[in-house]
Amino acid sequence: MLVARAATRDARGVTPCRASRSRRRWTLAPRARHVVARGVSFASDDDAHIHLSVVARVPDAHAGAVLALAAVDDPDPDARFPWFVSTSVDGTVSTWHVEERAGGELELVRDASFGDDDAPWWCLAVDEEWLFAGTHGRKVKVRLAVDADLEKLPGAIANHTGWVRALASVRKTPNELERARRSPRLPGASATGPEDAFFEARNDSYISPPTFGNAWRFSAACNVVRVWQDSFAFDEDDEMGDVGDDALSSAVVDVGETKIFTGDVLCLAGFQTATRSPNGSSRFLIAGVADGTVRGWRVCESPDTSKPSNAPVMVPIEKRFAETNGGRVQTLFALAEVFPKDDLMSRLVVFGCRDGTLGLVDAETLLASPARVKAHTLEDAFGEKQKASGVACLCAGPKNTVASGGDDGIVRLWRVSRLSESEKTNDDDLDAGSNSGGDVANVTCVSLEPAGGTRERTGDDGDDVSSPNARGEEEGEKTEKKSAGTRCLCAVRDASGARVGVLAGDRAGGLTLYVAASSQ
Repeated sequence: MLVARAATRDARGVTPCRASRSRRRWTLAPRARHVVARGVSFASDDDAHIHLSVVARVPDAHAGAVLALAAVDDPDPDARFPWFVSTSVDGTVSTWHVEERAGGELELVRDASFGDDDAPWWCLAVDEEWLFAGTHGRKVKVRLAVDADLEKLPGAIANHTGWVRALASVRKTPNELERARRSPRLPGASATGPEDAFFEARNDSYISPPTFGNAWRFSAACNVVRVWQDSFAFDEDDEMGDVGDDALSSAVVDVGETKIFTGDVLCLAGFQTATRSPNGSSRFLIAGVADGTVRGWRVCESPDTSKPSNAPVMVPIEKRFAETNGGRVQTLFALAEVFPKDDLMSRLVVFGCRDGTLGLVDAETLLASPARVKAHTLEDAFGEKQKASGVACLCAGPKNTVASGGDDGIVRLWRVSRLSESEKTNDDDLDAGSNSGGDVANVTCVSLEPAGGTRERTGDDGDDVSSPNARGEEEGEKTEKKSAGTRCLCAVRDASGARVGVLAGDRAGGLTLYVAASSQ
């Protein structure tokens, strides 16, 4: 089994940590968390303003825009923060850790940097110790995220119709896991002994580990969403090359696809609601589309129980799509990540549009709230607001908030609040084709309220530069600050698991680490 060892860094700041390997098969194992008595203090009042302060910045982390970020648990027991993976349009992938200098100052330190034949990597996802990357080469690749080298795992999902721009996953049901557990072992995956078996507490016996992973995974390119899963049948001695996605030596196995009629899928959100849907499934896959719609599927169990690798049944949600009227839907965030046990909140998804607004959609009905929040705007050289700035990214923020980033370079925090009866939107405000009653109430009784954010722009170097006039000449009297818009965000947790900030990547190739400190 792959279990990361705790290790200290060497003189170069690199963690010489390697996973202990089984010579028979690979499996995923949760890494133990180490609680460190350090952190950021927050105001006890949930309504407190949360200020995100810059604690570390690397303005030239990459030579081009940062495309994706991911946070990985650091096996070092003394680590205050996770370590990070960043990818860029320049084709590079870098790994970073946060180092505390004398006097308490923090610094983002690069551990490794490398290229890839299928770069750039457009999106990243981490599950325990595996890192998944959607690439420009129309593939999903897998890396072992236990140290800075990101060692390759064999195989790839290679049959996409375009660049892989979005990744998501949902957990398998107990029935699906039981099928995988009862499935015959694949050739080359037989093993005996306690090192390579799972302990079943119910009957005090050892059972063979499942051949496949515990999640269905999704990747989107153009208008097609591929469905696949992890495979543990490969041996560590297999060549770590690009084998087929249905080969026994691959770490990932393709099982199916679903598609929308028109439009390119730009983002995905996979999640499970707190309660089972009346329609039979509590698992959803929601897609943000370039035509300004939000679409979705219920992820249902396959009625065919003969094969553990059978893909789930992707059932389109009845309403088919929600119109946002905000332009391209560029990012999604499922509130189930923040409120997994809340019956209402776990159904809702925040979407960010090209017109700079945020909205909410109910996954159960695909009804979008008619009221949207203007989240990001740009200012011209005279300090006057220009057209809206697009929302580029969303992630979980501190204190159960949602963080948003956009072309204006500001990272903002939003608190999800239930409205009082007098504040709820009247049903007549919804479009005539929408359902009414309780379904309407789900999206009209919740709002996004400002909760704080940054005072400075991401990538702002603080220098004033002259602004050209209409003829391209410089006007020294009117100046504006150079700023790079926020391109991507990822949530930052401390060693206890609490979210304490965000890491932001900007369009100029810089990285900025923000940590929260609340004030009334």
